Amino acid sequence: MRILLTKHSKSKLCTQLKKQNQASSLKELSIRINIPKSTLENWFYNTKRYIPEKIIPKNLIKKLEILDKQQANWGNKKGGKKTYCTILKKYGAEEIKKRQIAGGKAKNKKTTGKFKIDINSPLFLEFYGALLGDGWLSALSYTYKTKVNLWWIGLSGNAKLDKQYLMYHKKNVNTLFKRKVAVKYKKDSKGMEIIFSHKQLILFMNKRLGFPIGKKINLKIEKNIAENWEKMKYVIKGIFDTDGSLYFDKTPAKKAYPIISLHMKAPHLLKQINKQLLSKNFKVRFRENELILKGSKQLNKWMNEIGSNNSRHFLKYQQFIAKKKSL
Repeated sequence: MRILLTKHSKSKLCTQLKKQNQASSLKELSIRINIPKSTLENWFYNTKRYIPEKIIPKNLIKKLEILDKQQANWGNKKGGKKTYCTILKKYGAEEIKKRQIAGGKAKNKKTTGKFKIDINSPLFLEFYGALLGDGWLSALSYTYKTKVNLWWIGLSGNAKLDKQYLMYHKKNVNTLFKRKVAVKYKKDSKGMEIIFSHKQLILFMNKRLGFPIGKKINLKIEKNIAENWEKMKYVIKGIFDTDGSLYFDKTPAKKAYPIISLHMKAPHLLKQINKQLLSKNFKVRFRENELILKGSKQLNKWMNEIGSNNSRHFLKYQQFIAKKKSL
C-alpha cells in the first residue's frame, strides 16, 4: 500500500524516522535505512509523491493526516491506463484490438518457433563479415530484484563516414532477423553503432560459426564458409567494408596509385582470406596482420568480383574511374 500524506505529516514522519534511527540528517537516515537520499527527498518534499506504508512506524500512522491510499502497483497501472487512453484516442478501439491480436501471435511465434537462418544467403554472409570486421556479440547479466540477462549484437563505425553503411545493415537486420535496431551515437567521439537483441542468433553464431562472445580473440571464418569462394566473397566484402581501407599513393608521375588494405589482429582469418584470393588470381602481399593489393588492375578486379556496399569505398572507386576516363 502507498499513502499520500499532507505536507505537515510528511515533515512529522521525516523527523520521527530520524529520531528512531538516530540520524541527524537525511543523508545519514538514507544510510541507516538503506534507501537512496534522492528517494527520501522525493517522498518527503514532493507533495504529490506517495510513500510506501511499510516505512511508516505503526505507532505513528494514526497520528498522520492521510489524503489518499493506493495499491503498491498503482503507479504502473496509472501509467498503463494513461498510455492506453492516448493510443485509444489516436488510433481507435479497432486498431488497438488488431495490435493486441498481432502482439499475441508474435509472442507465441517467438516462444514456440524454431530459430532458422540461411547461412548461404549473401545478406547474412555479408553481415557475418561485417561483424568479424567491426562488430561484437555480448551476453551480460545483472541482478536487481530479479536476474536480468542481456543479449546484444552490435556493429560500429564512424558517424560521418560509415553512417550510410550502418543504415544499410540496419535494414538488413530487419530483413534477416525481423528485429528492430537501435542507433547509438557515442558521446565525445565520432563513433556510432547499431545494436539489437537476439539471444538465439548469438548462440548460433558462437556455437555454429565459432564467433566469440565478448572480446574478439583468435578470430577465424567458419571452415565450410572459408573453403567456398561463392560464400567467402560476401564475407570478405563485409570485412573490407568495416575493417578495410582504400587509399591512393602518388606515382613518380604524380598519378593516383590505388591500394587496398585489410589490417586486423587476426592472422588465421587473414590467412583464410589470402588463400581464397590467391585461388582467384588476385595478387596479394600477405603479412601476419595485413593483406595488401596494389594497382588499378587489382582494384578493378576486387570491385568486379567482390565489391563494396560502403560509400566511403565505392565513391572513391567511382571518382578514380571517372578521373581515369577524363585523362
